[in-house]
Amino acid sequence: MKNIIILLILLTFRLFAQNNGVIMGEITDVKTGKPVAFANVVLLNTTLGNASDELGRYSIKGIAPGSYQVRVTLLGYTTVTKTDITVNNSKPTQVDFNLKEEALQLSNITVKAGYFQKDNFETGSISNFSYEEIRRSPGGFEDVIRALSVLPGVAQSSAGRNDLVVRGGAPSENLYLVDGFEIPNINHFGTQGATGGPLSFINLDFVKDASFSTGGFSSMYGDKVSSTLSINLRDGRKDKLGGKATIAASQFGLNLEGPVSENSSLIFSARRSYLDFIFKAAGFGFVPEYYDFLLKYDYDISKVYTLSIFSITALDNVKYFNDNADKKFENSRVLGSDMVTNVTGLSLRRLMTDGYMKLYLSRNTTDYNTIQNDSLLNPIFKNKSLEVEDKVKVEFVNHFSEAWEMTAGADAKYIHFDSDIKLPSFITSFKDTLPINAKQFNANFFKYSAYLNLNYSFTEKLN
Repeated sequence: MKNIIILLILLTFRLFAQNNGVIMGEITDVKTGKPVAFANVVLLNTTLGNASDELGRYSIKGIAPGSYQVRVTLLGYTTVTKTDITVNNSKPTQVDFNLKEEALQLSNITVKAGYFQKDNFETGSISNFSYEEIRRSPGGFEDVIRALSVLPGVAQSSAGRNDLVVRGGAPSENLYLVDGFEIPNINHFGTQGATGGPLSFINLDFVKDASFSTGGFSSMYGDKVSSTLSINLRDGRKDKLGGKATIAASQFGLNLEGPVSENSSLIFSARRSYLDFIFKAAGFGFVPEYYDFLLKYDYDISKVYTLSIFSITALDNVKYFNDNADKKFENSRVLGSDMVTNVTGLSLRRLMTDGYMKLYLSRNTTDYNTIQNDSLLNPIFKNKSLEVEDKVKVEFVNHFSEAWEMTAGADAKYIHFDSDIKLPSFITSFKDTLPINAKQFNANFFKYSAYLNLNYSFTEKLN
């Protein structure tokens, strides 16, 4: 019986090892967002390939685990090649393509490699990164912000934090977008009024690509003046339900993804730090702990309409272990910051003949609870603040011709701010103590904006 069990275990591992991987994804027109049918998708240096269906979807099966180059070709479109596509046998690898139309010249046909995609309207200060590039970035620790901190013109205000200083600007002048939704700060234990923190709460496993601009970005990104980081999340797998459990250097988590119905998919992740268990056992007086949750639901209502629901929540708090007088004294020097961040949004996309229109509805909520106590656990400093922002945005993209492109939009925000602040007493140079009363603020604001971009391409190099 023992030999039979061992044989079954070895056979199971053998069958699992022979299970090959799958590459799947969607091919769309870069201008209109419509699916591109009957495009040829091949794995270079292999005999494997397939063609996209009427919905622009393709699937290549029977791929041995490894790293590949995937190329898409179609008459009337530029050839695009993506490199460093890692395939494993645990789940399908999603690779999406955006193809750009090109004029046909039958008398003189030139085939280009197309390893790098470039938008003629993008300036040289815009960098695009795929998931694999971010994951393998040296010193990135699978953190989107850390992977970008090594770019030219970008620096960190202090080591170990994601407070980016872009071309001399302040960390508060950076804009973060996730799937088109504006997020005030995507970092745990962020600084109020800025955009930094020790680590990002965006789960890299669900990031499809990212675009980072250090200047010259479009007016559609609002009133930030230093940089713009736009992160696009991928859709959930459409074949079956799958998951992944991870244990990292400072956290553990669980990822789930899969189809909800024939036309919808879901991704979900939950992560938690476990440093509080280690630090308490080591005798530390305090330790920060955090949780984060990410949810995205995509539903193809029809060939024209697509609905997406997005929500992300981050819970940050500082635990104190005031077991004795020494720890109470040491903790009196610590400014503890508890935060609850939530961003929930809904987007609806409608495809049109020469472009598309998007509607965004979102709510950002950040609850700050910052406090510092003395050795007798009496509060010295206290800041309880609530920042809420409700936003509606309409975006419209249209291509009148090969040379003309128009992007227009408008948005409206309702902002609520509520705070209760206690400040320590002020001691003058004459050793006089001036008490400062607690300040309470409660205010509401409205903010509106509209933008229009008109781009015209005279030649391939002059726009």
